[in-house]
Order: sequence, then C-alpha cells, then structure tokens
Amino acid sequence: MGTLSATRYYSRELWRRLAHYGHVRRHGYPDHGSLERATETILAERATGGVESGGHFHGIWPRDLCFAARGLVAAGYRDTVAKTGDWLVSQLSDIFYTDFHTGTSVNAATPAEGVDTFPALVLLLAEADRLEYHANAIATLAALHDRKFVDSELGLVTGAGSSWWDSAAAPREAYNTALLLAATGVLECRGIETVFTGRSGALRKGLGRLWNGSYFDEHRGSSVLACDANVPVLYFGLVEPSVAETIVDSLGVLETSNGLRLREASFSRREVHPFFLLHRDYHTQIWPWNSFAYAVGLRRYGFDERARREAERVERCLAPVGTFLELYRVTGEPYVKRGYAAVGDFTVAAALWRELQSL
Repeated sequence: MGTLSATRYYSRELWRRLAHYGHVRRHGYPDHGSLERATETILAERATGGVESGGHFHGIWPRDLCFAARGLVAAGYRDTVAKTGDWLVSQLSDIFYTDFHTGTSVNAATPAEGVDTFPALVLLLAEADRLEYHANAIATLAALHDRKFVDSELGLVTGAGSSWWDSAAAPREAYNTALLLAATGVLECRGIETVFTGRSGALRKGLGRLWNGSYFDEHRGSSVLACDANVPVLYFGLVEPSVAETIVDSLGVLETSNGLRLREASFSRREVHPFFLLHRDYHTQIWPWNSFAYAVGLRRYGFDERARREAERVERCLAPVGTFLELYRVTGEPYVKRGYAAVGDFTVAAALWRELQSL
C-alpha cells in the first residue's frame, strides 16, 4: 500500500471505528434476548445484504464467510452463500480484495491484498456447491495466488498481505498455509485442475516446517502459541488424530474460565501496524468466533466434553449482552477501550454457533 493509499485507508478506518465506539458507549449493544433469537435475527438480516460481517466491518469479507458458510447453510441460507460467492468471483481479477461492497464500485484491500481471499473463496463456494461452476475462474485465480504469495520451494504461503489478523505486521504463515491446504484438498477432491493440483503433500510438508512438537508456530521466527495457527487446522480436519490431540493439549494453556484466549502474549510495538498500537492486547482476549470454531474442531476429533465446556463458557459471557460479540475481555466484559469497541451482531460468530448447534 502506497503512502497516499495508506493515509486514506487509515483515515477512513479511524473514522469508522470511532463512530462505532461512540455508538457503543452511548447505546450499548443490541440485546436480542437470547443467543437463539440473536442467531436467527443476525443471519436473517445479513442474508438480505450478501452476508456482511457487521459493525464497523463494512462489506463482505471472504475470510469471515468461509468460516460462516457451514452455519449459514445449516440455517437454510445456501442460496445466499451461493449468490454471494458468485458475486465475489465476478469482482476479482488481478487484486485480491479483502472486503467487497455491493452497490458501489469501491472494493478494498484492507490494509493490503488478502492473502487468504483465494482459499477462503474456494472453501465458501464448495459449501454452496458452486465450485465446479466457477472452475475456470478458480484456476486463473489459483495461478495468481500462487505467483503472489506462495514459496513453492518451502511449501509455505509466505507472501505479505492481509489475513485473519490484519493488525499483525508479519505474514501469518501457518494460518495462510493451512487455509490454502484446506482449499487445495477440496479442489483435488472435486477434480478441479489448478496450479495447486497434486501439491497437497508439498503444502502439508511446508506446514510441517512450523510444527514445534506441540503445536504450529504462527510463522518462522515466532513460537508464541496462537490460535490462528492451530484452530483452523482442527476446524478443517487437516491433521492426524494424534497431532490434533497434541495441539488440543497445548491450547489448554490458553483456556480460561471465560473461554479460549486468542494468543499467548500481546504483540510488541514492532509486531503490529501503527494503527493498532493502542490495542496490542486485544489478541490476548477471547474471540467467540474463534472459540466456536475451536469447539467445532474439538467435536471433529472426538473431544466432545471439551467442546461442550468451551461453548458453555462463551455462551455464559455472551448471554447477558444478548448478541454475538467480535471479542470480549478475559474477565468476560465486552472489549471497549481507547477508541475501539468490539463489534456486536458479529455474523461469523453467530454462524459458527449455529454450525455447532447442528452437530
């Protein structure tokens, strides 16, 4: 992102965040009465607008939608996911946007091109049974993604850009590689030819470079325990049961009485983009959508009691608020601090909770 573009982006983002913060401070969060009612209301409202993420996150974010897709389908919104996926494909050419905006010609790469946009698109299209329909476009986008972000020799997604944690300065190598591995597995299973055909083994080996014997490092040079490096691996079922058990044991360090913390330690000042300096601690808090994805992954590998316990912890904290928050403090209160307020009615959290209920 150039200097001028960065200035425009951060100015616009700052205004959105401060406006949202002011609204939450004045009015609080929408209370739907129960999580069941909140889920019904949030998903129904978002389905009419192409499944936007919610709050100050304007637009449709493929990374959110790929984790929300199963829950949306379970709630009866397969057609919405399909139509949204079709539209997203039509918007992509040579830039991997992170957030897409209907009714306007302005899509955004926030704060840089989305390293996870392509694999997220593959995964959400697959859930809506629209992957084969877009086979040619997917093959073209796969080649572009490979050229921009993938180190074929290492078998790792090493390219810089925006991904799940867009506040972090360093590439989220484990998360980005895991998501591409999940997408490549789906493409190979469906028989859709792309530049990644036959490369699942290489990507799996590349991800293995980040395995430290207990969990996946978030990227080369950092062994800090982080959920984005390990929860998607469980959610998409990318590892053998023995490895999953080791990861789950390791993530136990992050479990609290109010849910799973997102990262073991706060980022240093050098590890975040300047815009996030005042909120370096928010990755050490509890993010309900991460917890619900974790619970789904736990169920996948047979840790049913642990999944139930994690879900109940988070539900207990969300119930008094009456909605699905983007994140809340380890103490259980909504994260509202220094000009940033957690989003309420957060679509992906509601959808993942709905998916968990359907298992």
